[in-house]
Amino acid sequence: MSTTDGSARSPQWSDLADDLLGMVHLRLASPRDRLRLTAVCKAWRTAVSRLPAPPPTPLLLLMPCARLHKTKRLCGPDDCWAMPVPDKAEDKLFVGSHDGGWVAALDWADRSALLIVNLFSGAEVVVSPVCSPNPIQTVNFQKVIFSEDPASSSCILAAINHQRSCIALCKVGGHESGWTVEEMHDMSIIDISFCNGELYGLMRLNELYGRKHPNEELIKFKINMKVDGTPIIASRHPLAVERRHGRERFAGHLFELHGKPSMAIDDCWLPNRRSFYKVFTLVDTDNDMACKYKWAEVLNFGDHALFFGPYSSKAVHVTVDTHHGWKRNHIYYSIENLRATNKLPDDAVYIVTMDNREHMYCREDPSVGDGVERTGYYVTGHNHRPMWLYPPLL
Repeated sequence: MSTTDGSARSPQWSDLADDLLGMVHLRLASPRDRLRLTAVCKAWRTAVSRLPAPPPTPLLLLMPCARLHKTKRLCGPDDCWAMPVPDKAEDKLFVGSHDGGWVAALDWADRSALLIVNLFSGAEVVVSPVCSPNPIQTVNFQKVIFSEDPASSSCILAAINHQRSCIALCKVGGHESGWTVEEMHDMSIIDISFCNGELYGLMRLNELYGRKHPNEELIKFKINMKVDGTPIIASRHPLAVERRHGRERFAGHLFELHGKPSMAIDDCWLPNRRSFYKVFTLVDTDNDMACKYKWAEVLNFGDHALFFGPYSSKAVHVTVDTHHGWKRNHIYYSIENLRATNKLPDDAVYIVTMDNREHMYCREDPSVGDGVERTGYYVTGHNHRPMWLYPPLL
Protein backbone atom coordinates (compact mmCIF):
# COMPACT_ATOMS: atom_id res chain seq x y z
CA MET A 1 0.00 0.00 0.00
CA SER A 2 1.34 3.44 -0.93
CA THR A 3 0.81 6.84 0.62
CA THR A 4 0.19 10.04 -1.37
CA ASP A 5 3.93 10.78 -1.50
CA GLY A 6 4.67 7.31 -2.94
CA SER A 7 6.17 5.76 0.21
CA ALA A 8 5.01 2.32 1.34
CA ARG A 9 2.84 1.95 4.46
CA SER A 10 2.80 -1.12 6.65
CA PRO A 11 -0.56 -2.92 6.80
CA GLN A 12 -2.70 -1.83 9.76
CA TRP A 13 -4.98 -3.97 11.90
CA SER A 14 -7.83 -1.68 10.85
CA ASP A 15 -7.30 -2.90 7.26
CA LEU A 16 -8.39 -6.45 8.13
CA ALA A 17 -11.22 -7.51 5.81
CA ASP A 18 -14.67 -7.80 7.36
CA ASP A 19 -15.04 -11.47 6.43
CA LEU A 20 -11.79 -12.37 8.23
CA LEU A 21 -12.81 -10.29 11.22
CA GLY A 22 -16.11 -12.13 11.24
CA MET A 23 -14.33 -15.49 11.38
CA VAL A 24 -12.34 -14.31 14.40
CA HIS A 25 -15.46 -12.93 16.08
CA LEU A 26 -17.40 -16.18 15.73
CA ARG A 27 -14.58 -18.13 17.40
CA LEU A 28 -14.50 -16.00 20.53
CA ALA A 29 -16.60 -17.71 23.19
CA SER A 30 -16.15 -15.18 25.99
CA PRO A 31 -18.27 -11.98 25.98
CA ARG A 32 -15.26 -10.21 27.48
CA ASP A 33 -13.07 -11.30 24.55
CA ARG A 34 -15.69 -10.05 22.08
CA LEU A 35 -15.78 -6.72 23.91
CA ARG A 36 -11.99 -6.51 23.71
CA LEU A 37 -12.23 -7.12 19.97
CA THR A 38 -14.42 -4.06 19.50
CA ALA A 39 -12.01 -1.95 21.56
CA VAL A 40 -9.08 -2.43 19.17
CA CYS A 41 -10.10 0.39 16.84
CA LYS A 42 -13.11 2.23 15.44
CA ALA A 43 -13.01 0.27 12.16
CA TRP A 44 -13.28 -3.06 14.01
CA ARG A 45 -16.03 -1.73 16.27
CA THR A 46 -18.03 -0.63 13.23
CA ALA A 47 -17.43 -3.91 11.40
CA VAL A 48 -18.43 -6.05 14.40
CA SER A 49 -21.69 -4.12 14.77
CA ARG A 50 -22.67 -5.40 11.32
CA LEU A 51 -21.82 -9.04 12.08
CA PRO A 52 -24.30 -11.61 13.41
CA ALA A 53 -23.77 -12.18 17.09
CA PRO A 54 -22.43 -15.59 18.13
CA PRO A 55 -24.80 -17.77 20.18
CA PRO A 56 -24.77 -16.85 23.88
CA THR A 57 -22.80 -19.13 26.16
CA PRO A 58 -23.36 -19.86 29.87
CA LEU A 59 -21.26 -18.16 32.51
CA LEU A 60 -20.90 -19.01 36.18
CA LEU A 61 -22.07 -16.17 38.41
CA LEU A 62 -20.39 -15.98 41.82
CA MET A 63 -22.82 -14.13 44.07
CA PRO A 64 -22.07 -12.88 47.58
CA CYS A 65 -24.23 -14.25 50.38
CA ALA A 66 -23.78 -11.27 52.70
CA ARG A 67 -24.43 -7.56 52.34
CA LEU A 68 -20.86 -6.75 53.25
CA HIS A 69 -19.70 -8.35 50.00
CA LYS A 70 -20.81 -6.38 46.95
CA THR A 71 -18.71 -7.71 44.09
CA LYS A 72 -20.31 -10.28 41.80
CA ARG A 73 -18.11 -12.15 39.35
CA LEU A 74 -18.69 -13.94 36.08
CA CYS A 75 -16.56 -16.98 35.26
CA GLY A 76 -15.97 -18.47 31.83
CA PRO A 77 -14.00 -21.53 30.75
CA ASP A 78 -10.65 -20.04 31.71
CA ASP A 79 -11.06 -16.55 33.18
CA CYS A 80 -13.18 -14.44 35.52
CA TRP A 81 -14.15 -10.77 35.79
CA ALA A 82 -16.26 -8.49 37.98
CA MET A 83 -19.84 -7.89 36.88
CA PRO A 84 -21.89 -4.80 37.72
CA VAL A 85 -25.59 -5.51 38.22
CA PRO A 86 -28.64 -3.21 38.30
CA ASP A 87 -29.22 -1.50 41.64
CA LYS A 88 -32.46 -3.41 42.13
CA ALA A 89 -30.47 -6.68 42.03
CA GLU A 90 -27.97 -5.62 44.68
CA ASP A 91 -28.18 -7.30 48.09
CA LYS A 92 -30.29 -10.08 46.64
CA LEU A 93 -30.07 -13.86 46.90
CA PHE A 94 -30.30 -15.39 43.41
CA VAL A 95 -32.24 -18.66 43.29
CA GLY A 96 -32.76 -19.29 39.55
CA SER A 97 -31.89 -18.15 36.03
CA HIS A 98 -33.25 -18.25 32.48
CA ASP A 99 -32.03 -17.58 28.94
CA GLY A 100 -31.33 -13.95 28.08
CA GLY A 101 -29.80 -12.90 31.41
CA TRP A 102 -32.91 -13.29 33.62
CA VAL A 103 -32.60 -14.22 37.30
CA ALA A 104 -34.97 -14.90 40.17
CA ALA A 105 -33.86 -13.10 43.31
CA LEU A 106 -35.05 -12.94 46.91
CA ASP A 107 -34.55 -10.03 49.27
CA TRP A 108 -32.35 -10.88 52.23
CA ALA A 109 -34.60 -9.05 54.68
CA ASP A 110 -38.02 -9.90 53.18
CA ARG A 111 -38.02 -13.42 51.74
CA SER A 112 -41.60 -12.94 50.49
CA ALA A 113 -40.39 -10.37 47.93
CA LEU A 114 -39.39 -12.29 44.79
CA LEU A 115 -37.78 -10.24 42.02
CA ILE A 116 -37.47 -11.30 38.37
CA VAL A 117 -34.86 -9.05 36.76
CA ASN A 118 -32.56 -9.06 33.75
CA LEU A 119 -28.99 -8.48 34.93
CA PHE A 120 -27.93 -7.09 31.54
CA SER A 121 -30.84 -4.85 30.49
CA GLY A 122 -32.24 -4.00 33.92
CA ALA A 123 -35.75 -5.01 32.81
CA GLU A 124 -38.04 -6.28 35.55
CA VAL A 125 -41.11 -8.53 35.52
CA VAL A 126 -43.86 -8.12 38.10
CA VAL A 127 -44.48 -11.13 40.34
CA SER A 128 -46.99 -11.57 43.15
CA PRO A 129 -45.57 -11.56 46.68
CA VAL A 130 -44.96 -15.03 48.06
CA CYS A 131 -47.82 -15.80 50.38
CA SER A 132 -49.92 -18.86 51.13
CA PRO A 133 -51.89 -20.43 53.96
CA ASN A 134 -48.57 -21.74 55.25
CA PRO A 135 -46.04 -19.02 54.30
CA ILE A 136 -43.20 -20.32 56.47
CA GLN A 137 -42.90 -23.35 54.19
CA THR A 138 -42.91 -21.39 50.93
CA VAL A 139 -41.10 -18.09 51.22
CA ASN A 140 -37.68 -19.62 51.75
CA PHE A 141 -37.23 -20.80 48.17
CA GLN A 142 -34.34 -23.09 47.35
CA LYS A 143 -34.75 -22.88 43.56
CA VAL A 144 -37.01 -21.16 40.99
CA ILE A 145 -37.43 -22.30 37.35
CA PHE A 146 -39.19 -20.71 34.35
CA SER A 147 -41.54 -22.37 31.85
CA GLU A 148 -40.46 -19.87 29.15
CA ASP A 149 -39.15 -16.34 28.68
CA PRO A 150 -40.35 -14.34 31.72
CA ALA A 151 -41.14 -11.40 29.43
CA SER A 152 -44.02 -13.53 28.11
CA SER A 153 -47.34 -13.16 29.94
CA SER A 154 -47.81 -16.95 29.80
CA CYS A 155 -44.62 -17.71 31.74
CA ILE A 156 -45.11 -19.84 34.85
CA LEU A 157 -42.67 -19.90 37.75
CA ALA A 158 -42.19 -23.14 39.67
CA ALA A 159 -40.26 -23.19 42.92
CA ILE A 160 -38.95 -25.68 45.47
CA ASN A 161 -38.96 -24.64 49.09
CA HIS A 162 -35.85 -24.98 51.23
CA GLN A 163 -37.21 -28.09 52.99
CA ARG A 164 -37.80 -29.73 49.56
CA SER A 165 -41.28 -30.66 50.71
CA CYS A 166 -43.49 -28.64 48.35
CA ILE A 167 -43.73 -27.04 44.91
CA ALA A 168 -45.09 -23.50 44.50
CA LEU A 169 -46.48 -22.05 41.25
CA CYS A 170 -47.09 -18.50 40.09
CA LYS A 171 -47.77 -16.72 36.80
CA VAL A 172 -45.73 -13.63 35.98
CA GLY A 173 -47.19 -10.32 34.94
CA GLY A 174 -49.16 -8.85 37.83
CA HIS A 175 -50.66 -9.09 41.28
CA GLU A 176 -54.07 -10.34 40.13
CA SER A 177 -52.96 -13.95 40.50
CA GLY A 178 -51.02 -15.40 43.40
CA TRP A 179 -49.08 -18.48 44.42
CA THR A 180 -50.41 -21.99 44.91
CA VAL A 181 -48.60 -24.68 46.87
CA GLU A 182 -48.54 -28.44 46.37
CA GLU A 183 -47.35 -30.39 49.41
CA MET A 184 -45.50 -33.60 48.54
CA HIS A 185 -46.06 -35.28 51.94
CA ASP A 186 -44.33 -38.69 51.64
CA MET A 187 -41.75 -37.51 49.10
CA SER A 188 -38.69 -35.28 49.05
CA ILE A 189 -38.01 -33.23 45.94
CA ILE A 190 -34.66 -33.87 44.31
CA ASP A 191 -35.22 -31.44 41.42
CA ILE A 192 -37.86 -30.04 39.06
CA SER A 193 -37.72 -29.06 35.39
CA PHE A 194 -39.93 -27.95 32.52
CA CYS A 195 -39.65 -30.25 29.50
CA ASN A 196 -41.56 -29.40 26.33
CA GLY A 197 -43.58 -26.94 28.41
CA GLU A 198 -44.65 -29.54 30.99
CA LEU A 199 -43.51 -29.71 34.60
CA TYR A 200 -41.67 -32.81 35.87
CA GLY A 201 -40.39 -33.61 39.32
CA LEU A 202 -37.62 -36.02 40.33
CA MET A 203 -38.60 -37.33 43.74
CA ARG A 204 -37.36 -39.58 46.50
CA LEU A 205 -39.81 -41.79 48.38
CA ASN A 206 -39.09 -41.14 52.06
CA GLU A 207 -40.22 -44.59 53.16
CA LEU A 208 -37.64 -46.22 50.88
CA TYR A 209 -34.73 -43.98 51.85
CA GLY A 210 -31.70 -46.01 52.90
CA ARG A 211 -32.51 -49.02 50.73
CA LYS A 212 -29.68 -50.42 48.63
CA HIS A 213 -31.24 -49.60 45.28
CA PRO A 214 -31.94 -46.39 43.36
CA ASN A 215 -34.93 -44.50 44.66
CA GLU A 216 -35.83 -41.99 41.94
CA GLU A 217 -39.49 -41.37 41.22
CA LEU A 218 -40.37 -39.27 38.16
CA ILE A 219 -43.69 -37.42 38.31
CA LYS A 220 -45.40 -35.42 35.57
CA PHE A 221 -47.60 -32.62 36.90
CA LYS A 222 -50.73 -31.39 35.13
CA ILE A 223 -51.10 -27.62 35.55
CA ASN A 224 -54.49 -25.89 35.25
CA MET A 225 -55.42 -22.22 35.59
CA LYS A 226 -57.85 -20.88 38.17
CA VAL A 227 -60.40 -18.23 37.22
CA ASP A 228 -58.08 -15.44 38.33
CA GLY A 229 -55.20 -16.82 36.21
CA THR A 230 -53.33 -18.48 39.06
CA PRO A 231 -51.65 -21.77 38.04
CA ILE A 232 -52.38 -24.81 40.16
CA ILE A 233 -51.22 -28.40 40.09
CA ALA A 234 -54.40 -30.27 39.17
CA SER A 235 -53.01 -33.79 39.26
CA ARG A 236 -49.86 -35.87 39.55
CA HIS A 237 -48.92 -38.64 37.16
CA PRO A 238 -46.12 -40.90 38.43
CA LEU A 239 -44.41 -42.47 35.44
CA ALA A 240 -43.85 -46.22 35.45
CA VAL A 241 -40.06 -46.17 35.23
CA GLU A 242 -37.98 -49.30 35.54
CA ARG A 243 -35.55 -48.86 38.41
CA ARG A 244 -31.97 -48.57 37.24
CA HIS A 245 -29.18 -50.69 38.64
CA GLY A 246 -26.80 -49.20 41.18
CA ARG A 247 -26.94 -47.59 44.58
CA GLU A 248 -29.53 -45.15 45.83
CA ARG A 249 -28.43 -41.54 45.74
CA PHE A 250 -30.20 -38.37 46.77
CA ALA A 251 -28.07 -35.85 44.83
CA GLY A 252 -29.21 -35.29 41.27
CA HIS A 253 -30.33 -32.81 38.61
CA LEU A 254 -33.35 -32.93 36.29
CA PHE A 255 -33.26 -31.20 32.89
CA GLU A 256 -34.34 -31.49 29.26
CA LEU A 257 -31.99 -33.11 26.74
CA HIS A 258 -33.03 -33.57 23.11
CA GLY A 259 -36.66 -33.04 24.07
CA LYS A 260 -36.73 -35.70 26.81
CA PRO A 261 -36.63 -35.56 30.61
CA SER A 262 -33.10 -36.46 31.70
CA MET A 263 -31.26 -36.66 34.98
CA ALA A 264 -27.67 -36.50 36.18
CA ILE A 265 -26.55 -38.50 39.19
CA ASP A 266 -23.27 -37.93 41.05
CA ASP A 267 -21.99 -41.19 42.54
CA CYS A 268 -18.92 -43.36 43.04
CA TRP A 269 -19.53 -45.47 39.96
CA LEU A 270 -16.09 -47.08 39.86
CA PRO A 271 -14.04 -48.65 42.68
CA ASN A 272 -11.21 -46.56 44.07
CA ARG A 273 -12.35 -43.49 42.10
CA ARG A 274 -13.86 -40.23 43.27
CA SER A 275 -17.51 -39.65 42.41
CA PHE A 276 -18.51 -38.31 39.00
CA TYR A 277 -21.68 -37.53 37.08
CA LYS A 278 -23.49 -39.97 34.86
CA VAL A 279 -26.39 -38.86 32.67
CA PHE A 280 -29.59 -40.80 32.00
CA THR A 281 -32.51 -39.99 29.71
CA LEU A 282 -36.07 -41.32 29.78
CA VAL A 283 -36.82 -43.83 27.00
CA ASP A 284 -39.59 -46.31 26.19
CA THR A 285 -38.93 -49.92 27.20
CA ASP A 286 -40.67 -51.19 24.03
CA ASN A 287 -42.19 -54.14 25.85
CA ASP A 288 -45.41 -55.13 27.57
CA MET A 289 -43.97 -55.18 31.07
CA ALA A 290 -45.37 -53.11 33.92
CA CYS A 291 -42.73 -50.41 33.45
CA LYS A 292 -43.32 -48.37 30.30
CA TYR A 293 -40.10 -46.34 30.68
CA LYS A 294 -36.53 -46.80 31.79
CA TRP A 295 -33.48 -44.64 32.41
CA ALA A 296 -30.91 -45.14 29.64
CA GLU A 297 -27.36 -43.89 30.13
CA VAL A 298 -26.30 -41.20 27.66
CA LEU A 299 -22.67 -41.03 26.55
CA ASN A 300 -23.09 -38.69 23.60
CA PHE A 301 -24.80 -35.34 24.04
CA GLY A 302 -24.45 -34.46 20.36
CA ASP A 303 -23.77 -30.75 19.89
CA HIS A 304 -24.61 -29.96 23.53
CA ALA A 305 -22.73 -29.43 26.77
CA LEU A 306 -24.39 -29.89 30.17
CA PHE A 307 -24.27 -27.35 33.00
CA PHE A 308 -25.29 -28.48 36.49
CA GLY A 309 -25.68 -26.53 39.70
CA PRO A 310 -27.99 -26.22 42.72
CA TYR A 311 -29.91 -23.27 41.22
CA SER A 312 -29.86 -23.99 37.50
CA SER A 313 -29.20 -27.02 35.28
CA LYS A 314 -29.40 -26.99 31.51
CA ALA A 315 -28.29 -28.63 28.26
CA VAL A 316 -26.83 -25.92 26.01
CA HIS A 317 -26.04 -25.99 22.29
CA VAL A 318 -22.32 -25.36 21.74
CA THR A 319 -20.78 -24.08 18.52
CA VAL A 320 -17.58 -25.68 17.28
CA ASP A 321 -14.07 -24.24 17.13
CA THR A 322 -14.56 -21.48 19.69
CA HIS A 323 -11.43 -19.99 21.20
CA HIS A 324 -11.16 -21.02 24.87
CA GLY A 325 -14.84 -21.94 24.80
CA TRP A 326 -17.09 -24.61 26.22
CA LYS A 327 -16.72 -28.04 24.66
CA ARG A 328 -19.34 -30.39 23.28
CA ASN A 329 -20.07 -33.65 25.08
CA HIS A 330 -18.76 -32.11 28.27
CA ILE A 331 -20.27 -31.77 31.75
CA TYR A 332 -19.63 -28.57 33.71
CA TYR A 333 -20.79 -28.56 37.31
CA SER A 334 -20.53 -26.29 40.36
CA ILE A 335 -20.12 -27.24 44.02
CA GLU A 336 -20.54 -24.80 46.91
CA ASN A 337 -19.92 -24.61 50.65
CA LEU A 338 -16.58 -26.39 50.64
CA ARG A 339 -14.33 -25.82 53.64
CA ALA A 340 -12.51 -22.49 53.48
CA THR A 341 -8.84 -23.06 52.79
CA ASN A 342 -5.79 -21.63 51.10
CA LYS A 343 -4.54 -25.09 50.12
CA LEU A 344 -5.75 -25.30 46.55
CA PRO A 345 -5.08 -28.05 43.98
CA ASP A 346 -2.02 -27.72 41.77
CA ASP A 347 -3.95 -28.88 38.70
CA ALA A 348 -6.54 -26.08 38.81
CA VAL A 349 -7.20 -24.47 35.41
CA TYR A 350 -7.52 -21.13 37.16
CA ILE A 351 -8.28 -19.76 40.62
CA VAL A 352 -10.34 -16.76 41.73
CA THR A 353 -9.69 -15.33 45.19
CA MET A 354 -12.76 -13.65 46.68
CA ASP A 355 -11.90 -13.24 50.36
CA ASN A 356 -9.44 -14.61 52.87
CA ARG A 357 -9.42 -18.41 52.42
CA GLU A 358 -12.44 -18.22 50.11
CA HIS A 359 -11.83 -19.10 46.47
CA MET A 360 -13.34 -20.52 43.34
CA TYR A 361 -11.16 -22.91 41.42
CA CYS A 362 -11.83 -24.71 38.17
CA ARG A 363 -10.44 -28.22 37.73
CA GLU A 364 -10.82 -30.85 35.03
CA ASP A 365 -11.80 -34.32 36.23
CA PRO A 366 -9.64 -37.30 35.30
CA SER A 367 -11.08 -39.17 32.34
CA VAL A 368 -13.10 -42.30 33.15
CA GLY A 369 -12.89 -43.57 29.57
CA ASP A 370 -16.57 -43.17 28.65
CA GLY A 371 -16.08 -40.38 26.09
CA VAL A 372 -17.59 -37.71 28.35
CA GLU A 373 -15.32 -35.10 29.91
CA ARG A 374 -16.14 -33.32 33.15
CA THR A 375 -15.00 -30.03 34.70
CA GLY A 376 -15.85 -28.83 38.19
CA TYR A 377 -16.13 -25.29 39.58
CA TYR A 378 -15.52 -25.47 43.32
CA VAL A 379 -16.41 -22.65 45.72
CA THR A 380 -14.79 -22.71 49.16
CA GLY A 381 -16.23 -20.97 52.19
CA HIS A 382 -19.84 -19.99 52.87
CA ASN A 383 -20.03 -16.38 51.64
CA HIS A 384 -20.45 -16.99 47.90
CA ARG A 385 -22.83 -19.08 45.84
CA PRO A 386 -22.33 -20.23 42.24
CA MET A 387 -25.18 -20.10 39.71
CA TRP A 388 -25.12 -20.68 35.95
CA LEU A 389 -26.23 -17.57 34.09
CA TYR A 390 -27.35 -17.54 30.45
CA PRO A 391 -26.52 -14.11 28.95
CA PRO A 392 -28.29 -12.49 26.00
CA LEU A 393 -26.59 -12.13 22.62
CA LEU A 394 -23.61 -9.84 23.16
